[in-house]
Amino acid sequence: MTEPNKIDSILSVIENPVRRKIIRRLSQEPSYPLELSKELGMGQQLVAAHLGIMERKGLLGSSIQTSPVGPSRKIYFLKKSVYLSVGFGPHLYSEQILSFDTLPSEISEEAEEFIGRIRSIQKSSQQARMSTLSDLISEIDLQLDNAEAEKAVLLYVRNFAMKQAAEAMDRTEKTHEEKRVLHFILDERSQDVESIAAALNLRESVIREILQSLKKELPEA
Repeated sequence: MTEPNKIDSILSVIENPVRRKIIRRLSQEPSYPLELSKELGMGQQLVAAHLGIMERKGLLGSSIQTSPVGPSRKIYFLKKSVYLSVGFGPHLYSEQILSFDTLPSEISEEAEEFIGRIRSIQKSSQQARMSTLSDLISEIDLQLDNAEAEKAVLLYVRNFAMKQAAEAMDRTEKTHEEKRVLHFILDERSQDVESIAAALNLRESVIREILQSLKKELPEA
């Protein structure tokens, strides 16, 4: 299950193209409003306003940096590392949010190999480091592209399977509520009465009756 409030909060920030441009720039390195306004070709007040919104939403952090040639200035930096995915179609709705601030406890052998290579690069000379890292990043990007392409294929196949499930439901005499419950179970892979009732805005007693009537058709919990 995803966290709707967290996703809504992030979507409310990144729906604005100006904020996305600022996020893209800050993904490279921290910066301050005047520098951002010059590089992005926007007014400093506009940039400052969007920075304030993103800081209040928790996506950005800031600190005061002393300048050797002038007054101290406020530096902004990205505070979160987030991957957000939303997919929808006639037989699909999927939303996912991932954080990569920390390394998961279980990773693939391929990821282990990439990490090992980065640690080896850290020990190499400064002169050779950037070229070697560039090659490694290209390899990682290729793996990500392949994963996204495979995900697109699997989404198509899943959508096809869900279409068949919907057609199978239409050929039966199931009630509208029964179909809603079946769709929830197929999408969320959960038969938890409380979760279904909250998601579908139905009473728990109604959900229990429906689950009992559908018992022979439901996958094992």
